[in-house]
Parts: sequence; structure tokens; C-alpha cells
Amino acid sequence: MENMKYSQREINQMKWQVYGQLPQLQQSILVLYQEVKENGILWEENVQAELVTMADVLCNCTVLFEMPPELQEKCEQIRKVLERTLRGTEEQGAILEKLFEAIELLEEYIGQRAKKCNVCGSDVFFTPIPAGYESTRKQCGFLYWNADFQLESKENYGCPVCGAYDRDRLMIAFLEEVRAEGNEKLRMLQVAPSPAIERYALSRDDILYESTDLMMEGVTFQADLQHMDMVADATYDIIVCAHVLEHVENDAKAMQELHRILKPDGVCLVLVPLIVGKRDTEEQWNCSIEENWRRFGQGDHSRLYGKEDFIGRLQDAGFYVNELGKDWFCEAFYQEYGFDDLSIMYVATKEIALVEQEEKTSEREIARLREENTLLRQALNNLNEQVAKLRKASETNFTILFHTQDNLGYEISDRKFQESLWYPNIMSAEDTFREIIENKKSIARFGDGEFGIIFGEQRWRFQRTNERLAERLQEVLQSKQENILIGLNDFYGDLSTWTKRAADGARIYLTPEVRKKHYEILERDREYACANISRDETPEGIKRKKQIWEGRDCVFIEGFQTRMGVGNDLFDNAKSIVRILCPAENAFDRYEDIYNEALKQPKDRLVLIALGPTASVLAYDLALQGYQAIDIGHADLSYEWMLRGNHNRVPQKYSNEAPEGYLVEEICDEVYESQIIADFH
Repeated sequence: MENMKYSQREINQMKWQVYGQLPQLQQSILVLYQEVKENGILWEENVQAELVTMADVLCNCTVLFEMPPELQEKCEQIRKVLERTLRGTEEQGAILEKLFEAIELLEEYIGQRAKKCNVCGSDVFFTPIPAGYESTRKQCGFLYWNADFQLESKENYGCPVCGAYDRDRLMIAFLEEVRAEGNEKLRMLQVAPSPAIERYALSRDDILYESTDLMMEGVTFQADLQHMDMVADATYDIIVCAHVLEHVENDAKAMQELHRILKPDGVCLVLVPLIVGKRDTEEQWNCSIEENWRRFGQGDHSRLYGKEDFIGRLQDAGFYVNELGKDWFCEAFYQEYGFDDLSIMYVATKEIALVEQEEKTSEREIARLREENTLLRQALNNLNEQVAKLRKASETNFTILFHTQDNLGYEISDRKFQESLWYPNIMSAEDTFREIIENKKSIARFGDGEFGIIFGEQRWRFQRTNERLAERLQEVLQSKQENILIGLNDFYGDLSTWTKRAADGARIYLTPEVRKKHYEILERDREYACANISRDETPEGIKRKKQIWEGRDCVFIEGFQTRMGVGNDLFDNAKSIVRILCPAENAFDRYEDIYNEALKQPKDRLVLIALGPTASVLAYDLALQGYQAIDIGHADLSYEWMLRGNHNRVPQKYSNEAPEGYLVEEICDEVYESQIIADFH
């Protein structure tokens, strides 16, 4: 089971099946216990085998539900006892009691987590928030990395069936109460639309749904929330603006626009990330991704609101702010549908009050101060931990640095060092494009991941080390076929044209030991192509890339959920596109199937491959058969990142380089589906 890949929906079904078995197991144990303890009848060998199987089920259950270590250990101990022969009614009765007790504990633990999704109506065990958020926050030094956010449930974050987040589910619960009268229609606008809210709104006969975003395609209209001049005053009955304002520089102007376009009796659902206990707002624009993670807890955020200030800013824009939580939705609803005390949403209105504003009594103020004090104490502990680690690391690093500095002049002036210094000869990106576009050459690209496979090192989660793949990659690297370019990342020498982030990454990777390994299998007198062309995020680079497939019939060979060109115009100038879908991970395991399928295509078609290190081998093999095959790599993701202005995960596309980039949202795209001619994922 550990090596198999299941969807969240399938895992949810497994969990409910296991949960449903527990009462039956208990009943079986009760019957057996009565025979052993009351009637003195010892069980047969086949019964003990069944009990061992039952213990296996319980052990698997603790893993499936990620239970606390003490429960896992208890089930493991029971299984070990059952693996030996038990003689006498005392021994057999005792282990049956432990089995019964373990099932009771598991049933209680699981029962507390068994919920229902109010959006799709499914019985579910909600998925937790991706671990990457907390780990990245901690790694980047975010002071509140382990703090609690409102409506960002650590346990009940996502629905495994419909994908709705907890904030989606609570907003939809509220919208269920907002209904049109008679045959009227409610006009609704969603800013930066989420799929769950969009699906819900479109299912309502009494809602006229519209969406807007500055960059996103497929919305009703593209607009800057700070300047909604194309929308008349008092246009919308409902506005949903969730997790948007932390991206908007002039949020005061954006809030004023929301107020202007909302009808007098309308409702505006406004949510931003809020940490329990945090009052003040922090903001800083044009920071690096790493700095945004450190300051605000997410790479594309430029503001972290404090609750009091957030409400105050909405009030300054003219809104009445309704804070809706458990008291408004009711305790029973929260319990059944997986919400908690942190499930709080804010509904801004003009002339109506859904709930009365609370007077700031001394008791409430003291409670808020306690929350703030707890948060600050937690942040101080986190800061002290970071400082201690940095102090220890800096003491070691500075000692080495000073000694290195003292000796550096002697080291680099040594004749032996100078004689050994060389760099692979890599042609320019322009010359590489020219060879591909004008001379119709194929290209197999090599970066740190491909070299990692050759050297037997694991660098990516989506491709495990593989001896046969390593052999084939080395064969391709050392080949001399005239029609095949071998591309290298141009990071062996000058890095002055690279971004600081990329240059630092190259320096960290290309240690003397790694450089030595590279040089052992590279050739001094050979000219390599530039592998970086696939990652060029400049308008000029995009224009040159698009010339590769200009007017060509194309075959995309890509990983499942890579979805090259879906949602953007990168390949709009291609004459036609068909797709061969491959496994998103460990694609080389299906290499023969993929290769044979590709050979069915006419040789005048251009083959574009995005398949990790497997792409290098496949491009080479197809070129030998007369195809022009391009190892295109991250070309589509690089274009998405250029459009977005950041390197975060693209929700509808698999990425190995963004936090939780392997968590991909489902899409409904008839054109994309019609292009798929084979599916090996």
C-alpha cells in the first residue's frame, strides 16, 4: 500500500470502510471472549490466524489515520503477542481484552474525526492542511510558523471528495441562507475565484454569477480590484473576496471599490489570513519570495493583517463588519461539518447588521490581551530557537571563513590550480534556438536532476534513482549524433546574469566535489547546447520558444497533471496538439509503453516532452528514429510563473519545485480532454 498512489477520494473511501469494520470486529471478539472465558473453550489455530489478521488491520488503521505513536505501539504489541502460540484461557482471554480495548480507542479516535462535507454532502475524513506550509514557514524563519490561523484548519482543511477548503465550506454555508425572493436573481461577483465557490454559485438558479481577477484567464472580466471603473455603483447583491487583499498594495482603495459596487442590502464576504492573537498589521512590498515567507508566512503575500486593524480598515471604507462564528451557525452545525472555534468569517454590509457589534468590556479586552500574550510568547520561543541555531552555525562558519580567507590567495595562485581550471563550452541561448528552429535539431537537456540520477543520488521526489535510467542518461550525454543537441545548464562559470536566488542555488549545488563528478563525464573540447532555454522567463525568451512550434503539428508527451498550455496561450500558435499522458512520478517505469506509443505518430510532427530525466532519453531515442524531439522541461511552468510574477505552485499543474506542488486541483477542460490520445499514468 505504501508504494501505491491513491487519490484523496479513494483514501477517504478506505477510511470509511475500515471505520465501518470496527463494530463487527468488536462483536467477533465478544463472542470469542465468551467461549474462552465463560465456557473454557480454547480457540483453534485458524482462529488465531484470524486474530493476527485482525491485529494487522488495526496496525494498518493507525497508519492510515496517522494516529498518535502510543496507539500505533499498542496495536503493534498486540500483533507481536498474537504471533506466538497462546495456551490457556487466561492468556487467550487477556489478549482478547486488549484487542477489544484497542478497537474501542481506535473507534473513539476515528469517530471524533468522522464528519460530513456541507458542500458535496459526502461522509468524509477531512484532509489536514499540507505539511509544506508549516515546514516552509519554519524553515524561512516565520515567527508565527506554528500559530493558529482563523479558517485555516490544521486537521479539517480540505474535503477529499470535492476539494473545498474550510473557508469555502463556511462561506457556502452562509450563502445557503442568502436567497432571492420570488423570481428575482441575485447578482454575485467572486474576486480571484475559487473552484468550490464557483461550482456552488453556478448550481444556484437564483444567482447570476460573475468572476474577476487581474491575471487569471477564464474569468468574466479581468480587472484590478483597486480600479473597478467598469462596474457601476451598487451592482452586486453578493461579493466574495477571500484571501485577496493581502496581495493588494492599496487595500484601502480596494475596500472602497468593494463598498461602492455592493448594493445597499448586499453582503460582501471578506476573508484574509488572520492569526489568533495578532493585532497589528505588517506589510512590505517587492520582497523576495523567501522574505515574504519569513515576514508573512506565504511566498506571494505582502501583508499580514492583525484582526483589529483589518476590521478597522473595512469600517474606514464604510462597511459594517459582521463577525460570524459558532454562535451564528450553531454548535451542532460546527460539530457535524468539521468546524471549530477558529472557524470565523467576516461579512461586510452597508445598511444591515447580521450581528450586533460587541461592546468592549474589560473581560473581553482581557481575553484578547491573553490571546495576544500567548502568541507573542510563542513567537519569542520560536525566535530564541532560531537565534540559537544561527549562533551555533555562524560560530562554525566564521571560523572556517577566516581560515579560508587567510589561505585563499595561496590556493588560487597555485599553478596546479590554474592548470586544472576549465569550464564546459556552452553555446549561447540564441545559437541553441537557431539550431532547433532553423536546423530542426532535437535536444536532450541535463541539469542537476539528470546528473543526480547518473551518480545514484536522489534529488527529486518524482523520479527515484534507477540504474537503467542512469546508464541511458550517460549514453545520451556522451553521444555524438549530428541531429541531437546535448544541453547543459550554464552554471559552471560566470553567474552575473543570473538572479541572486538562482545564482545562490547554483553555488550551493555546485560544490567542488559535485563539479569534479560533472567534469569526469563531460568533455573539454565539445560544444554543448544551452539547457536554460526552457526556463527563460523574459518576453524575448518566450517569443523565441514559441517559434519552435510555430505552425507545427505537435505531440505533447507529459506527466499526468503537467497540462502544458492549459490555461495560458503559450502553445496557441501551434497548428495542432495531441497528448500522451505519462505517470507524474517515476515515468521511466513505463518507458517502453511511452516510446512505442510515440512511434505511432507521423515523423513530421514535433514532439515536445516534459517528463523529468526520462525526457532526455526519450528525446534522444525519438531523434534517432527521425523525429524532431524537444526536451521542453519547465517551459510551461516558467511561463505561468512569469505571468504570475512569482514561483509559487500553480494549483492546476504538477510542479516539483514549489511547496506542495504535487497537490494538484482537478480541472474540467473539454479541449484538453479531446487532445489526449494515450494515457499511461
